[in-house]
Amino acid sequence: MSVPSVSVIISVFGQLQHTKRCLAQLEKTLDGVIDYEVLIIDDASKDGTVEFLKGLGEPYRVFFNDENQGFAKNNNLGSREARGEYLCLLNNDVFVQGDWFTPMLRVFEQKEKVGMVGNVQKLADSNRYDHMGVVFSPQGKPCHFGKDFFHRPFGKGFKEWNAVTAACCLVNRERFLDSGGFDEVFVNGYEDIDLCLRMLAEGFNHFVAHESVVEHVRSSSYNRSKYNRRNEGIFEKRWSRMILEELIQRDERQYASWYFQRCFFNPAVINPARMFIALCILVKTFFK
Repeated sequence: MSVPSVSVIISVFGQLQHTKRCLAQLEKTLDGVIDYEVLIIDDASKDGTVEFLKGLGEPYRVFFNDENQGFAKNNNLGSREARGEYLCLLNNDVFVQGDWFTPMLRVFEQKEKVGMVGNVQKLADSNRYDHMGVVFSPQGKPCHFGKDFFHRPFGKGFKEWNAVTAACCLVNRERFLDSGGFDEVFVNGYEDIDLCLRMLAEGFNHFVAHESVVEHVRSSSYNRSKYNRRNEGIFEKRWSRMILEELIQRDERQYASWYFQRCFFNPAVINPARMFIALCILVKTFFK
Protein backbone atom coordinates (compact mmCIF):
# COMPACT_ATOMS: atom_id res chain seq x y z
CA MET A 1 0.00 0.00 0.00
CA SER A 2 1.48 3.35 -1.07
CA VAL A 3 1.90 6.14 1.48
CA PRO A 4 -0.45 9.05 0.66
CA SER A 5 0.79 12.62 0.45
CA VAL A 6 -2.20 13.98 2.33
CA SER A 7 -4.61 12.54 4.87
CA VAL A 8 -8.04 14.18 4.86
CA ILE A 9 -9.65 13.96 8.31
CA ILE A 10 -13.40 14.37 8.66
CA SER A 11 -15.31 14.26 11.94
CA VAL A 12 -18.91 13.20 11.31
CA PHE A 13 -21.97 13.44 13.54
CA GLY A 14 -25.14 12.86 11.58
CA GLN A 15 -25.84 15.08 8.56
CA LEU A 16 -25.66 12.17 6.12
CA GLN A 17 -26.61 14.26 3.10
CA HIS A 18 -23.81 16.73 3.87
CA THR A 19 -21.35 13.86 4.25
CA LYS A 20 -22.32 12.33 0.90
CA ARG A 21 -21.93 15.68 -0.86
CA CYS A 22 -18.63 16.37 0.92
CA LEU A 23 -17.12 13.02 -0.11
CA ALA A 24 -18.38 13.28 -3.69
CA GLN A 25 -16.69 16.66 -4.06
CA LEU A 26 -13.47 15.33 -2.53
CA GLU A 27 -13.31 12.51 -5.04
CA LYS A 28 -14.16 14.81 -7.94
CA THR A 29 -11.39 17.30 -7.09
CA LEU A 30 -8.60 15.05 -5.75
CA ASP A 31 -8.72 11.88 -7.87
CA GLY A 32 -5.71 11.95 -10.19
CA VAL A 33 -4.36 15.12 -8.59
CA ILE A 34 -2.57 13.76 -5.51
CA ASP A 35 -2.28 10.51 -3.57
CA TYR A 36 -4.65 10.82 -0.64
CA GLU A 37 -6.54 8.93 2.03
CA VAL A 38 -9.67 9.97 3.89
CA LEU A 39 -10.06 9.18 7.58
CA ILE A 40 -13.63 9.53 8.80
CA ILE A 41 -14.38 9.47 12.51
CA ASP A 42 -18.06 8.85 13.13
CA ASP A 43 -19.13 10.43 16.40
CA ALA A 44 -21.96 8.04 17.31
CA SER A 45 -24.33 9.08 14.52
CA LYS A 46 -27.95 7.91 14.68
CA ASP A 47 -29.27 8.75 11.21
CA GLY A 48 -28.02 6.01 8.90
CA THR A 49 -24.53 7.48 8.61
CA VAL A 50 -22.93 4.40 10.18
CA GLU A 51 -24.44 2.06 7.60
CA PHE A 52 -23.31 4.33 4.76
CA LEU A 53 -19.77 4.61 6.09
CA LYS A 54 -19.43 0.85 6.52
CA GLY A 55 -19.94 0.50 2.78
CA LEU A 56 -16.94 2.68 1.87
CA GLY A 57 -13.71 1.19 0.54
CA GLU A 58 -10.39 2.77 -0.38
CA PRO A 59 -9.27 5.53 -0.05
CA TYR A 60 -11.53 5.69 3.02
CA ARG A 61 -10.63 4.51 6.52
CA VAL A 62 -13.50 4.76 8.99
CA PHE A 63 -13.45 4.82 12.80
CA PHE A 64 -16.57 4.54 14.96
CA ASN A 65 -17.10 6.09 18.40
CA ASP A 66 -19.52 4.48 20.83
CA GLU A 67 -20.13 7.88 22.44
CA ASN A 68 -19.99 11.45 21.18
CA GLN A 69 -16.43 12.80 21.59
CA GLY A 70 -16.44 16.11 19.72
CA PHE A 71 -14.31 17.84 17.11
CA ALA A 72 -11.00 18.07 18.98
CA LYS A 73 -10.81 14.44 20.10
CA ASN A 74 -11.92 13.12 16.74
CA ASN A 75 -9.35 15.10 14.78
CA ASN A 76 -6.60 14.18 17.23
CA LEU A 77 -7.49 10.51 16.74
CA GLY A 78 -7.39 10.94 12.98
CA SER A 79 -4.03 12.70 13.08
CA ARG A 80 -2.48 9.82 15.05
CA GLU A 81 -3.82 7.25 12.59
CA ALA A 82 -2.98 9.27 9.46
CA ARG A 83 -0.12 8.29 7.17
CA GLY A 84 0.19 11.40 4.99
CA GLU A 85 2.83 14.12 5.27
CA TYR A 86 0.01 16.66 5.46
CA LEU A 87 -3.31 16.67 7.26
CA CYS A 88 -6.31 18.31 5.65
CA LEU A 89 -8.86 18.94 8.39
CA LEU A 90 -12.28 19.16 6.81
CA ASN A 91 -15.79 19.57 8.17
CA ASN A 92 -18.39 17.30 6.58
CA ASP A 93 -20.46 20.41 5.82
CA VAL A 94 -17.66 21.92 3.72
CA PHE A 95 -17.87 21.28 -0.02
CA VAL A 96 -14.64 21.69 -1.95
CA GLN A 97 -14.60 22.74 -5.57
CA GLY A 98 -12.23 23.25 -8.47
CA ASP A 99 -8.51 23.49 -7.79
CA TRP A 100 -8.86 24.09 -4.08
CA PHE A 101 -6.01 21.92 -2.79
CA THR A 102 -2.86 22.89 -4.73
CA PRO A 103 -3.00 26.61 -3.76
CA MET A 104 -2.92 25.56 -0.09
CA LEU A 105 -0.04 23.14 -0.66
CA ARG A 106 1.86 25.83 -2.57
CA VAL A 107 2.15 27.89 0.62
CA PHE A 108 4.27 25.16 2.22
CA GLU A 109 6.45 25.03 -0.89
CA GLN A 110 7.09 28.79 -0.95
CA LYS A 111 7.22 29.77 2.74
CA GLU A 112 9.13 28.58 5.79
CA LYS A 113 7.78 28.07 9.32
CA VAL A 114 4.23 27.48 8.11
CA GLY A 115 1.63 26.55 10.69
CA MET A 116 -1.94 26.30 9.40
CA VAL A 117 -3.06 27.16 5.88
CA GLY A 118 -6.71 28.01 5.43
CA ASN A 119 -8.78 29.12 2.47
CA VAL A 120 -11.57 31.40 1.36
CA GLN A 121 -14.96 30.10 2.45
CA LYS A 122 -18.34 31.02 1.03
CA LEU A 123 -21.66 30.25 2.63
CA ALA A 124 -23.07 27.22 0.82
CA ASP A 125 -25.70 28.07 -1.78
CA SER A 126 -25.14 31.79 -1.17
CA ASN A 127 -23.23 34.70 -2.71
CA ARG A 128 -21.88 35.77 0.69
CA TYR A 129 -18.43 34.93 1.96
CA ASP A 130 -17.72 33.82 5.53
CA HIS A 131 -13.95 33.47 6.02
CA MET A 132 -10.75 34.87 4.51
CA GLY A 133 -8.69 34.76 7.71
CA VAL A 134 -9.17 35.58 11.40
CA VAL A 135 -8.63 39.00 13.00
CA PHE A 136 -8.95 40.04 16.63
CA SER A 137 -11.34 42.87 17.46
CA PRO A 138 -10.53 45.70 19.90
CA GLN A 139 -12.59 43.69 22.41
CA GLY A 140 -10.22 40.74 21.93
CA LYS A 141 -12.70 38.51 20.07
CA PRO A 142 -11.62 36.45 17.04
CA CYS A 143 -13.62 37.47 13.96
CA HIS A 144 -13.82 36.04 10.46
CA PHE A 145 -12.45 38.64 8.06
CA GLY A 146 -14.66 38.65 4.98
CA LYS A 147 -17.83 37.58 6.77
CA ASP A 148 -20.90 38.96 4.93
CA PHE A 149 -18.81 40.16 1.96
CA PHE A 150 -20.07 39.73 -1.58
CA HIS A 151 -16.58 40.18 -3.01
CA ARG A 152 -13.03 38.93 -2.51
CA PRO A 153 -10.65 41.86 -1.79
CA PHE A 154 -7.58 39.65 -2.23
CA GLY A 155 -6.63 38.15 -5.57
CA LYS A 156 -3.97 35.55 -6.19
CA GLY A 157 -1.32 34.19 -3.84
CA PHE A 158 -1.72 34.06 -0.08
CA LYS A 159 -1.83 36.34 2.95
CA GLU A 160 -0.60 35.91 6.51
CA TRP A 161 -3.07 35.94 9.42
CA ASN A 162 -2.85 35.36 13.16
CA ALA A 163 -5.29 32.47 12.88
CA VAL A 164 -7.51 30.57 10.43
CA THR A 165 -10.54 28.36 10.88
CA ALA A 166 -10.10 24.58 10.90
CA ALA A 167 -13.36 24.00 9.02
CA CYS A 168 -11.01 23.44 6.10
CA CYS A 169 -7.27 23.78 6.57
CA LEU A 170 -3.94 22.13 5.74
CA VAL A 171 -1.15 21.48 8.22
CA ASN A 172 2.02 19.41 8.30
CA ARG A 173 1.24 16.27 10.28
CA GLU A 174 4.45 16.34 12.36
CA ARG A 175 3.91 20.02 13.15
CA PHE A 176 0.34 19.35 14.26
CA LEU A 177 1.42 16.51 16.54
CA ASP A 178 4.51 18.33 17.88
CA SER A 179 2.28 21.25 18.87
CA GLY A 180 0.04 18.88 20.82
CA GLY A 181 -2.85 18.84 18.35
CA PHE A 182 -6.14 20.30 19.48
CA ASP A 183 -6.55 20.84 23.21
CA GLU A 184 -9.38 18.51 24.13
CA VAL A 185 -10.52 20.80 26.94
CA PHE A 186 -12.40 22.66 24.18
CA VAL A 187 -15.65 21.10 23.00
CA ASN A 188 -16.68 22.04 19.45
CA GLY A 189 -15.31 25.56 19.53
CA TYR A 190 -12.11 27.61 19.89
CA GLU A 191 -9.83 24.57 19.58
CA ASP A 192 -8.64 25.77 16.16
CA ILE A 193 -7.90 29.35 17.28
CA ASP A 194 -6.17 28.03 20.39
CA LEU A 195 -3.90 25.81 18.28
CA CYS A 196 -3.14 28.69 15.92
CA LEU A 197 -2.02 30.87 18.82
CA ARG A 198 0.11 28.08 20.28
CA MET A 199 1.82 27.64 16.92
CA LEU A 200 2.18 31.41 16.60
CA ALA A 201 3.94 31.50 19.97
CA GLU A 202 6.25 28.75 18.68
CA GLY A 203 7.28 30.90 15.70
CA PHE A 204 4.99 29.45 13.02
CA ASN A 205 2.85 31.63 10.77
CA HIS A 206 -0.61 31.03 9.34
CA PHE A 207 -1.86 31.83 5.85
CA VAL A 208 -4.95 31.83 3.67
CA ALA A 209 -4.59 30.73 0.05
CA HIS A 210 -6.76 33.15 -1.93
CA GLU A 211 -7.26 30.88 -4.93
CA SER A 212 -8.64 28.06 -2.77
CA VAL A 213 -12.39 28.64 -2.44
CA VAL A 214 -14.83 26.25 -0.77
CA GLU A 215 -18.45 26.31 0.37
CA HIS A 216 -19.41 25.92 4.02
CA VAL A 217 -22.76 25.32 5.71
CA ARG A 218 -21.83 27.43 8.74
CA SER A 219 -22.50 26.03 12.24
CA SER A 220 -24.80 23.29 11.00
CA SER A 221 -23.67 20.68 13.53
CA TYR A 222 -26.15 19.62 16.19
CA ASN A 223 -25.62 21.49 19.50
CA ARG A 224 -22.78 23.44 17.83
CA SER A 225 -23.07 26.38 20.25
CA LYS A 226 -23.81 24.42 23.43
CA TYR A 227 -20.34 24.98 24.93
CA ASN A 228 -19.63 28.43 23.50
CA ARG A 229 -19.49 30.34 26.80
CA ARG A 230 -17.39 27.68 28.50
CA ASN A 231 -14.95 27.51 25.56
CA GLU A 232 -14.72 31.28 25.35
CA GLY A 233 -13.93 31.56 29.06
CA ILE A 234 -11.10 29.03 28.84
CA PHE A 235 -9.72 30.71 25.74
CA GLU A 236 -9.79 34.21 27.22
CA LYS A 237 -8.11 33.11 30.45
CA ARG A 238 -5.34 31.46 28.46
CA TRP A 239 -4.72 34.04 25.75
CA SER A 240 -6.03 37.45 26.93
CA ARG A 241 -2.55 38.83 27.64
CA MET A 242 -1.14 37.93 24.23
CA ILE A 243 -4.25 39.19 22.48
CA LEU A 244 -4.30 42.52 24.36
CA GLU A 245 -0.55 43.17 24.12
CA GLU A 246 0.11 41.96 20.57
CA LEU A 247 -2.70 40.74 18.38
CA ILE A 248 -5.21 43.57 18.71
CA GLN A 249 -2.62 46.13 17.64
CA ARG A 250 -1.44 43.91 14.80
CA ASP A 251 -4.98 43.40 13.51
CA GLU A 252 -6.63 46.75 14.18
CA ARG A 253 -6.42 48.16 10.65
CA GLN A 254 -7.69 44.93 9.06
CA TYR A 255 -10.44 44.72 11.66
CA ALA A 256 -11.63 48.25 10.92
CA SER A 257 -11.56 47.59 7.18
CA TRP A 258 -13.58 44.41 7.62
CA TYR A 259 -16.09 46.01 9.98
CA PHE A 260 -16.94 48.92 7.68
CA GLN A 261 -17.26 46.65 4.65
CA ARG A 262 -19.37 44.17 6.59
CA CYS A 263 -21.74 46.92 7.72
CA PHE A 264 -22.05 48.11 4.11
CA PHE A 265 -23.05 44.64 2.92
CA ASN A 266 -25.17 43.82 5.99
CA PRO A 267 -26.51 46.97 7.72
CA ALA A 268 -28.32 44.79 10.30
CA VAL A 269 -25.00 44.24 12.14
CA ILE A 270 -24.24 47.95 12.65
CA ASN A 271 -23.32 48.78 16.25
CA PRO A 272 -22.75 52.52 16.92
CA ALA A 273 -20.09 51.93 19.59
CA ARG A 274 -18.11 49.51 17.42
CA MET A 275 -18.55 51.80 14.43
CA PHE A 276 -16.99 54.64 16.43
CA ILE A 277 -14.07 52.43 17.51
CA ALA A 278 -13.46 51.32 13.92
CA LEU A 279 -13.56 54.94 12.76
CA CYS A 280 -11.03 55.94 15.41
CA ILE A 281 -8.72 53.16 14.25
CA LEU A 282 -8.86 54.33 10.64
CA VAL A 283 -8.21 57.94 11.65
CA LYS A 284 -5.25 56.88 13.80
CA THR A 285 -3.70 54.72 11.09
CA PHE A 286 -4.22 57.47 8.47
CA PHE A 287 -2.16 59.95 10.47
CA LYS A 288 0.64 57.51 11.35
